[in-house]
Amino acid sequence: MVHQLLLVSSIPHSKYVQTISTLQAMTRLLSPQPISTYTLVTKPSYVFKPKFEPGKVNQIEQYYMKCTTTWESGVDLDLAIPLIADDETSSVFVERLFSGNEEVERTWTLQISDIPIAGKQVCSNQTIYESTLIHAHARIEDSEIKKPSDIADGDAMEIDDKVEEPNKEVKTDSNGASEESSTSIVKSHSSDVSNDPDLTGRKDSFLLLLESLGYGVVNQYWLKGVRFFQGDIVIEIFKIFIRDDNVSSTDANNNKIKLKLLDESNTFQIKAYINIPKSTDIEQISQGSKDLLKLQDLLKNLFKLEIPDRMFMDSRVTLKKAT
Repeated sequence: MVHQLLLVSSIPHSKYVQTISTLQAMTRLLSPQPISTYTLVTKPSYVFKPKFEPGKVNQIEQYYMKCTTTWESGVDLDLAIPLIADDETSSVFVERLFSGNEEVERTWTLQISDIPIAGKQVCSNQTIYESTLIHAHARIEDSEIKKPSDIADGDAMEIDDKVEEPNKEVKTDSNGASEESSTSIVKSHSSDVSNDPDLTGRKDSFLLLLESLGYGVVNQYWLKGVRFFQGDIVIEIFKIFIRDDNVSSTDANNNKIKLKLLDESNTFQIKAYINIPKSTDIEQISQGSKDLLKLQDLLKNLFKLEIPDRMFMDSRVTLKKAT
């Protein structure tokens, strides 16, 4: 568990080189640390639905969970060069993480974050719970893959895992009406199912682990950027990529996924944060807040660091109102 102090900003692509040069001079770090992370956003499969009673407050909360690992584009992606949506020369492809038949070890970080503290603050104050594990990915028999009812209505997301869609059996009831039944609901929507017979009826072990924990994948994104260090402050400059499903037949590749920018204006996002080991350490939190304010004043002519809207950082699962 960490207590994170955070300020955020954004810059247009035209200011990227100037910003990098300024941060290199300020931090004396000529080669910033590269960032390449892949994140799965998961939601509890079975949402807790408390019985509302007068005078009784529900104290049970459920949260979205982020699962993060690293990724490689396979090519040297230069962030200083803008990515044009219709330019094939600037296309970005990544390897599929969940479609291989070989065992691969990956380090995953599972993260659940509380809503930031309300009230007048000089920076965002948020408690984050993390756990890191090393998982050996493998294809495991999963003859009865079922989608939980609570994430079936438009929330569940198809990722790059390949699970064969079984043959549908047509049954006839007593009234003569036909009914189709199937035991599997997960299928890649960007490519056909692999013809390898060894992959038939199998699913990646990490996805099965998430299911056993009671979570289903609802979103995914890729992050690419650089990281600077100024004392205890971590400064990250990055772009966010999402899956591009509008892939032409010439670009289609069963072993790779084509990405596109979430913000096609090529805007860079900036995070400046400090992680405090304990949320009860008032002295470190106070000093960290002062350090962020100093950084905010130091960089005010380059970009404006601000407090993010705490409501957009609320990862609690909310119940859908019945219509």
